[in-house]
Amino acid sequence: MSGRGVIQQGRIFVDGLRLHAFHGHFAHERKYGQMFEIELELVADLAEAAATDNLKATVDYGKVAAITRRAFCGAPRTLVEAAAFDVAEALLAAFARIEQVRVRVGKVAPPIAEQLEAVGVEIEVRRER
Repeated sequence: MSGRGVIQQGRIFVDGLRLHAFHGHFAHERKYGQMFEIELELVADLAEAAATDNLKATVDYGKVAAITRRAFCGAPRTLVEAAAFDVAEALLAAFARIEQVRVRVGKVAPPIAEQLEAVGVEIEVRRER
């Protein structure tokens, strides 16, 4: 180890997490559900993890995915904004190391007549100090 560098801030990302849930304004969305694609970016202090190579010093991706699934696939929401906020709140509550969460939720087959890949929202939530 050279000792020349110091991590100032780290970002953990999860891309392409596909979940079936029952969010939406329309009755058929709430009855049959639909696929959503979720991207997460977690801002955290990763200096200890990088220095020690110890999983306990970072944010476990598997736990992040499981918590996201529980939060997102829980109670149906009318708006994906609310569902995204549920995810952000759950991740901040579960991991003290996380300082900020970016949650991007896309409906991959939205009930819109135009042809498109996805529509959705992106929110950023910072831990209260």
